[in-house]
Amino acid sequence: MPAIAAFCPGCGHHMKQIPPTDRAVAALAYLTLVPAAVLLFLPAYRNSAFVRFHACQSVLLWGAFGLFTIVALLLSNITSAMAFLLLGIIASLAMFFLWVVLSLKAWQGELFELPLFGTLADRLR
Repeated sequence: MPAIAAFCPGCGHHMKQIPPTDRAVAALAYLTLVPAAVLLFLPAYRNSAFVRFHACQSVLLWGAFGLFTIVALLLSNITSAMAFLLLGIIASLAMFFLWVVLSLKAWQGELFELPLFGTLADRLR
């Protein structure tokens, strides 16, 4: 690996030691949309690429989940409410497990990119 590599391309583990406060803040970014959005504007974390990446990915993920929820609620009034209820339960469970995995990866100091959201977050940081 090159000497200037920040993350391992295979596993996403950070090559330099990340301070525990940055890891905790990055894990906190996945809590909801609000802490992640606030972290993007705090001057203390403006220069931390690790925290900014996780905050951007969290904002994109929670924004997509919120948009999906609003569309599903609107469509459930028009079509079969039971189908959208089951779909909503499955989506909520998937979001819960994704939240746990992303928070743990951030706590461990790994850069875990989701397929679409990770590439967008990498561009935004």
